[in-house]
Amino acid sequence: MLVSEYWDNDRRAVIRKEKEGFEVDLFKNNYKETRKVHNHSESYAEDVAENFVQGLFDIEEEGSFYGYKQKTDNYDPEVDD
Repeated sequence: MLVSEYWDNDRRAVIRKEKEGFEVDLFKNNYKETRKVHNHSESYAEDVAENFVQGLFDIEEEGSFYGYKQKTDNYDPEVDD
């Protein structure tokens, strides 16, 4: 069930109430991430949505490595894997 929706520029967040609890779908450009906040209140889910659309945190783009398109010279398999 749709609870509420937030948006600003290229960011959108949709709060849904599922049987398990609240879930927040985060959209940026063509990417989507779902934050399952089942053990939290509706107010908490609203904070997640607001913080995302205000740019306080970002989602990792699909197919990326820590937000980058490829592993760089800074990649260390002993630390990063």
